[in-house]
Amino acid sequence: MGIIGSIRKHSWIAVALVGIAILAFIAGDKVFDIFKKDNRDQVGKVAGVTMNWARFNERVTEMEDNYKMQQQTTQVPAEMEMQIRDQVWQQFVDETLMEEQTSKLGLQVTTAEVNDMYTGTFIHPYIRQSFTDPKTGQFDIRQVNYWIENFDQLDTMRRMQWVELEKYVKRDREQQKYSTLIEAGFYMPTAIAKQVAEYGNNSANVRVVALPFQSVSDDEITLSEADYTNYYNTHKADFRVRDEFRDIDFITFPVVPTPQDLTDIQEQVQKVWDEFQTTPDDEMAFFVNAESDRPYDSSYVRATTFKAPFDEQIAAANAGTYIAPAMVDGEWMMAKVMGTAVRPDSLRASVVYILNQNAGGGITRSNDQAKSLADSVLAMLKTNKMSFEQAVEQYSDDPQKDETKGDMNWQLDGGYGFLNEDIINTPVGGCFIYEHPQGVGYFIVKVTDKTPAAKKYRVALVTREIVPSNATDKAAHEAARKFAGQNRTAAEFTAAAQQQNLQVRNARVMLMSSNIAGINNARSIVQWVFNDDTKIGDVADQVYSCDGMYVVVSLKDIYKKGYATLEQVHPMLEQPVRIEKKGELLMARAEEAVKAAKDITSIAVKLNVAIDTIDSVAFTDYYFGRYGMEPKVQSAIAAAQNGLVGPIKGASGVYLVQVDSKAPRTVSEEAVKARMMQAYRNKSRMVSQTLRDGATINDNRNKFF
Repeated sequence: MGIIGSIRKHSWIAVALVGIAILAFIAGDKVFDIFKKDNRDQVGKVAGVTMNWARFNERVTEMEDNYKMQQQTTQVPAEMEMQIRDQVWQQFVDETLMEEQTSKLGLQVTTAEVNDMYTGTFIHPYIRQSFTDPKTGQFDIRQVNYWIENFDQLDTMRRMQWVELEKYVKRDREQQKYSTLIEAGFYMPTAIAKQVAEYGNNSANVRVVALPFQSVSDDEITLSEADYTNYYNTHKADFRVRDEFRDIDFITFPVVPTPQDLTDIQEQVQKVWDEFQTTPDDEMAFFVNAESDRPYDSSYVRATTFKAPFDEQIAAANAGTYIAPAMVDGEWMMAKVMGTAVRPDSLRASVVYILNQNAGGGITRSNDQAKSLADSVLAMLKTNKMSFEQAVEQYSDDPQKDETKGDMNWQLDGGYGFLNEDIINTPVGGCFIYEHPQGVGYFIVKVTDKTPAAKKYRVALVTREIVPSNATDKAAHEAARKFAGQNRTAAEFTAAAQQQNLQVRNARVMLMSSNIAGINNARSIVQWVFNDDTKIGDVADQVYSCDGMYVVVSLKDIYKKGYATLEQVHPMLEQPVRIEKKGELLMARAEEAVKAAKDITSIAVKLNVAIDTIDSVAFTDYYFGRYGMEPKVQSAIAAAQNGLVGPIKGASGVYLVQVDSKAPRTVSEEAVKARMMQAYRNKSRMVSQTLRDGATINDNRNKFF
């Protein structure tokens, strides 16, 4: 049986466990019964393929578990959670659309190919990266085989990781095949390559008469609605909307402390300060936890850890010194130096786990047996009868000892928890035994390294954030609620804001935006904006609380996937339409001048402009002299013989060019072909977006998050 086939045979365990956990989660929240009605469990649909809530949440859970394992944490930050959800959705879209294409074309990745990417000749880059020894930089195929052969012994999470790795590698190979087909589909005909080479095989010395668009004043032209319509129709592709978005107007009602709030807070701080100075050291932790916004921290830290001016005051203090209250960065602070010590900033240690039967995992030794074994191992270490690495290999019950070799890596002072003080007090190279607080066995610890020691401080720190009172918060909420209640349309919203001198801010909002124009945690606003019942001109009934302010929102416009309408882009078209009209006027003037005067000098006199000389103008040049990027002008020069060329409407103005002479250059057809083929191949990177543009994608994530 193939390697991956063997893995698949056992992966049902991981899938089953995850499925049970998800089902319990859904049932526990009583979501399942609700979603069954009206098909409301549909997170989205891509090209006819549905992603339901259970399947989506399963993928999110898998990614979150991988994140926790990689970051060695039990929590996923809210921002990362949003990123993971978005990544799951984007993967679903790309996978679905790619699968549709590969299925039509009959593209497959065989078991033999997959095996080869793991242990064969053409190792997949991700496999190579994952199993390369960081010390030697060499790919370790033995580790790959170890994972495969010991799949049944891996924990659930690692089995899940392996299954996901297989999926990723296979998907990536399928996409590579598809991209290769796209690249191979591009072709540069020899005739075109020859033509381009001929254009590039000479440079020209020219004289130029330039009529910049800016030489025409705005008063000389008149814009009509027909001009706007013509421009829009000609440049409609520029106004493509790939993903629906919506424009909103909103007003914020900040919640900030009033002068009375500041006075009240200062009085409270003074009372705390009076009690702080009379609190005994043995009660200080309890006092700080009761009165401070931050819990008591008994660790030793450098004085530079604290904000100015507390850093300098602490650095100059002795144990027992009090530091009076001061306002620092929006909070009141007061402190007492509880003690000082000279300690390293970071520590490194290795460990041998000698566990007892209370630890589970098939360990049967009693606590007395564990203690006796730990003592024996420590004695052998102290008498140099074995190295610490040998002790780890022979005696440690750590399931990861083959990977870590017992090394617990560098930790900041305090990072070793209940082991920290013993590590601090043990010299580098020394060993000690520590009984686990939960009675599951013993640690034999060797201190392997420490950073140089420095003076550090244990500080009892009391902080009080300067925040608005409940009364102030209530007043701001009431003002926002009243504004929203009295102004139910966009017109009323705008008029009332002007009358009350309130600033109306604007924002463009995407379906899964979490922030709006500097306002964080705004998902509830976005959900209202994209609600099917929300219409253009509506004002939200709800007042939203975000980032220390209350927000009143009005929906200004909706940009559906496809193309923005003329009415929507009209405000931004004035300048480009003016340029078009100025170009028409200048083209007419230039054509009239050409009719009246047949050489460049006479034309310049007729138009009352100076002649500019540019030497060695080439078709492949990035810039046209001092005029910047003017590809139309350069193309006309390359195709022309000696003589007058133009008028030509370029990017910055209208040009008349006298080609005085041309000099040969060498540009081969092969070089042109290679360059153009590379440009075409680069277009394969646009496959994903192209498939999305042509697909029907229904995204309902905003109804869930």
